[in-house]
Amino acid sequence: MSTLLDCQLIQWPDDQAAYMAAVNENSDNAGKTTGVRRKRSVINYSKLWANGRTLKVAFMDAPDTDHKDKIIAAANQWLPYINLKFEFVDDLKGDIRIATKNNDNSSMLGTDALLIHPDHPTMNLGVKPEHEDFEVIVIHEFGHALGAMHEHQHPKANIPWDKPKVYEFYKNREMNPLTEQQVDRNLFASFDTLDAIYTSYDRKSIMHHPVANTLTLGNWEVPINRRISKKDKRLMRLLYPK
Repeated sequence: MSTLLDCQLIQWPDDQAAYMAAVNENSDNAGKTTGVRRKRSVINYSKLWANGRTLKVAFMDAPDTDHKDKIIAAANQWLPYINLKFEFVDDLKGDIRIATKNNDNSSMLGTDALLIHPDHPTMNLGVKPEHEDFEVIVIHEFGHALGAMHEHQHPKANIPWDKPKVYEFYKNREMNPLTEQQVDRNLFASFDTLDAIYTSYDRKSIMHHPVANTLTLGNWEVPINRRISKKDKRLMRLLYPK
């Protein structure tokens, strides 16, 4: 199975703080029906960057030129479909801050990156340039950084997971084992609010983890999607219209 399965989408745990960061960055994140529930639960908001702005993307640990260029080339594949620009820099200061020395692949969701301490990364790209799916993983993580959720967690996905087998698989693998709670959060939990604006379910989305037949009930699987799909492009055009 691809290390794309190791991707962890990270969201800031304090909903109120995440909501305030999102709305301060882009008032449209509030949406027309946004409300704040009592205590700490905020509903119906997105985590999109202000449309038309330039996102500064920092390489925190100075990858070599070839490594950096391959990350830039992959990330830039989103640019034709969004009204944003990327400015890549070699320092610690950036809206998105990339670390490449860790073993995991992860990203904060959209504007949640604004809540991370400025000395810490908002995205980890532990995948190495020689990996066959390096480009796919980088595009996938930048999709999260732009505010896109995991497609396999779409409320209409209805994936027939064999949950005991999934838990067992992730618990016992050698690299980056996951707890049941982590599996629930990254595979099973569906999104159902506007913090994930979505179109119809897309099995071909680059934001969809591959799903092995051995981890589902019946005959159901999704291969590794290696290209930005037509629906991915449509969604990004909706989120960041030109």
